[in-house]
Amino acid sequence: MFSKKTCQRCGKKTGKGNNFCPSCGFPLGKKGKKEEFGMLGENDSFNETDMISNSLFGGMMGNVMNKMISNTMRMLEKEMRMSKQSPTNNNFPKTKIKLMINGKEVDLNSGMQKQGENKKEKQESVPLRFKKFSKEQIKKFSKLNKKEPKTELRRIADKIIYEIEMPGVESIENVTITPLESSIELKAIAEEKAYSKSIPLNLPIIGYEFSKGLLVLEFKGN
Repeated sequence: MFSKKTCQRCGKKTGKGNNFCPSCGFPLGKKGKKEEFGMLGENDSFNETDMISNSLFGGMMGNVMNKMISNTMRMLEKEMRMSKQSPTNNNFPKTKIKLMINGKEVDLNSGMQKQGENKKEKQESVPLRFKKFSKEQIKKFSKLNKKEPKTELRRIADKIIYEIEMPGVESIENVTITPLESSIELKAIAEEKAYSKSIPLNLPIIGYEFSKGLLVLEFKGN
């Protein structure tokens, strides 16, 4: 008894010897399947990562390496998507993924860390602008007794921290910071006295803050 097949397009029964469906004319067998689904068959798509890894490695060992590379790249893509969801974080997050090639570990963080450092250096290279005394402040400063403030110098990594004590100075509005050719000139106004200090440093100021009579300057070290 002849076995019956079913057309994949219309669902009608066809004979074993038929190459085309007698109802709709759809090609039957493997040839028809290829024509229906394209050159690659049913799955007319390919994975770019798999294609690259397959071109690099072959054989049994190649299958293992291909799988490792594919999994690593997928995990990296996942971490990159997660980092993009946190735009407030300027530093690139370090990945926990480890990739071994020929028995040596490949550092996947070096490139991202270098990009973060370059971005930070560009931000620090922008010169700071400092407030100048008004005419009234200049007049008041000239009349007050001058005093040299106490200072403390510290070095932290590649930065130099200079702390200047100015008791009686209420806010940063009463302080001027003037970078000169080979020094930094500081002036401050308190209620009954004024402060004046020349710091013998020829380094760029990358930050400063003032709180409760204490001025902190941050210099970029050599």
